[in-house]
Amino acid sequence: MLLDRLEARSVELHSIMVVRHGHIVAEGWWAPYSAGRPHLLYSLTKSFTSVAVGLAITEGLLSLDDRVVEVLPDRVPAGISAQGRRITVHHLLSMTAGHGTDSLAEAWRLHPDDLVKGFLSVPFAEPEGTRHTYDNATTYATATATWSTVPLTGPSLELHLRSPLTTRPDVA
Repeated sequence: MLLDRLEARSVELHSIMVVRHGHIVAEGWWAPYSAGRPHLLYSLTKSFTSVAVGLAITEGLLSLDDRVVEVLPDRVPAGISAQGRRITVHHLLSMTAGHGTDSLAEAWRLHPDDLVKGFLSVPFAEPEGTRHTYDNATTYATATATWSTVPLTGPSLELHLRSPLTTRPDVA
């Protein structure tokens, strides 16, 4: 029934997995996809990135009001605009930095060696915090800012993120 409804709505599935009480109860793939084929999960990254930010905030390592230029001072491009200097972690998470369109391609073009510098170099179309624009570069900048808060002597970001989530009894 679920699969019929998804097909009726032209939802293109690559795979599905149903987990109940911590056990896989159903799974399947549609050609050409398979369990062994790596799959790009772009938007899933946003969920993990936001959880990592939440953990960093809880641990006092990061704040929503932190400005990107303060968290990542070595990633600030020469000639950054005043608005670029005002962009906060909150603007990144809410995708309200002020770009009129997704800035990813332009950010790569401007600074192929540093996406954060590129993101901060793309001209802003709107004042920060006033308009949501789906912008993949904000997720990269958020992840980079969060990664920078994890002590170099501590666990990797993956372990830093995994530890508090998997030690809870209600999270599998």
